[in-house]
Amino acid sequence: MDNLIVDEKLAQYQSNLDSLLGQLEDFATNISNQQLQVTIRNLRTNINEPFLFVIVGEVKAGKSSFVNALLQADICKTAADPCTDIIQQIVYSEKKEEQPVSQYLRKIGLPKDILKNLSVVDTPGTNTIVENHQEITKEFIPNSDLIFFVFFAKNPYTRSAWDLLDYVNSEWRKKVVFILQQADLTKPEELAKNKEKLTELALQKGIESPIVFATSVEYEVNGEPERSGFNDVRNYIQQTLKDGGTKKLKLQGVANTSEQIIDLLNKDLFSIQQQLVTDQLVVNKIKNKLQQNKRQSGFELESLINRLLAKYDNITTRVKLDFREKLSLLTLVRGSFAVLFRTNKSAPTWMDELKQSCENELKSSLGEISQDGIKHFVGGIRELLQSLVDDLHDIKVNQINTNAITVNTIESRQEIVEDVQQKVSTLLDDKTFLNSIESVNASVAPRLVGGGAATVAGTAIAALTEIVLLDIIGTAFAGVGILFAGGTLVLKKRKIIKQFEEKLDREKARFESEISDKLNSKLDIIYEEIERNFVNIYDYVEAEEQKVMPLLEQFKAIEQISKELIINNK
Repeated sequence: MDNLIVDEKLAQYQSNLDSLLGQLEDFATNISNQQLQVTIRNLRTNINEPFLFVIVGEVKAGKSSFVNALLQADICKTAADPCTDIIQQIVYSEKKEEQPVSQYLRKIGLPKDILKNLSVVDTPGTNTIVENHQEITKEFIPNSDLIFFVFFAKNPYTRSAWDLLDYVNSEWRKKVVFILQQADLTKPEELAKNKEKLTELALQKGIESPIVFATSVEYEVNGEPERSGFNDVRNYIQQTLKDGGTKKLKLQGVANTSEQIIDLLNKDLFSIQQQLVTDQLVVNKIKNKLQQNKRQSGFELESLINRLLAKYDNITTRVKLDFREKLSLLTLVRGSFAVLFRTNKSAPTWMDELKQSCENELKSSLGEISQDGIKHFVGGIRELLQSLVDDLHDIKVNQINTNAITVNTIESRQEIVEDVQQKVSTLLDDKTFLNSIESVNASVAPRLVGGGAATVAGTAIAALTEIVLLDIIGTAFAGVGILFAGGTLVLKKRKIIKQFEEKLDREKARFESEISDKLNSKLDIIYEEIERNFVNIYDYVEAEEQKVMPLLEQFKAIEQISKELIINNK
């Protein structure tokens, strides 16, 4: 029989094509696309079935009557109202029989010789009011080997029919033959004009050398085959089927459909790959910005510390000089403080006042520096957060719509991005952001005297500085007043001055170390809290990579096999 393969090369072609479809079916499973799985499974089944003619067109265009007349058998229902609400596949059988295959498909067997080498499918109309007609018509088209597109000869310009033609030709690359049915109802000059116009429109749709037949069931039934046009159609079918060519035509049709599926998948995968690249770039950009800004924030804190130390040096230098001058005067008069300063102040009282004066000046000056420094520090972080929100927008606006692919990570993409964007935007709110930093300060500066936790970041650093200063100044002055007692001030003068100045110098190093440690610890905590808001987008892109990259590799192998198969069988 014609549908049996006897050519070894053709047999190998069929085997290779089936193998390719098997890999495509596995791929459709991996991307969780059930509709694509069904389409490919049907294509694999179709390879071993007779040559498949599919009849499509609008309701009342005369499709069913065309099939009945073509096969010279009353096998398709015809009525004034749309009545073909299922697909009817007509195949060869030794006796007439009918078998329901599914809700939308009925298989009819007829003892017609022409059906030994082909089967015919009559589909619902493209413009039918019956639910699901267009959907099931489209579902059957990918498995066809040749499509007869039936138009009402008097008006072949209906939009729904031409939309379906786009689907048949552009999306599935199917070979199409045009039928102008009910030609007897159209005047000859009008029929000729419509035939010419239909040919012109088909050429515009990219169909090369359109084949157009005009048929009349009325003439065929009345025994006027020379006028009915059906002999021309039958001759075309016989020419198509002769010389055992149906198997080759069928395999080529399946190959074309497979190639189209691969092209559609390629477009979708390209979009997904581009989106993955964009997401990866944005995530890397976010990470780099956080690292760079953390370093910049570290430089700002380092600059702040250097300014604090410079001010510390400036103030303690004046304190040292004042302390040295006053003690030097005592060597001249060998008298008491009361005589020297014309006051009743004792030495310890004078030391307390000097200490308090030093503390007050340091607290005031260093507090101003801290407030100014942290203003730039917080401003830099706020600019960083705004920049990160803008980066997230690059992910949010680049949505993709695919024709054939569904990758699970893509489905939750926007929800994740919007959630992260909202979290980062929240940090830009002054109150929320500053309270967030304040909560960090509480663990860093628990010993703040007389005021509780800081309410703004600048106050927090100033308070932190004050804590260290109180301890340092207290240590530096501690014990010095005791040396004034006992009337031995002259002998102790140099020792007192040396001890006092060395203590202030040593405490400067401790001041630098403690302030640096505490501020850098604060810096780490702040940036850890900022980066914590991006964990979900980091995890998403990592999951996206793990799902998309294997799909790209799998598809690349399929695409290469397809190219080799097509080249080797041209």
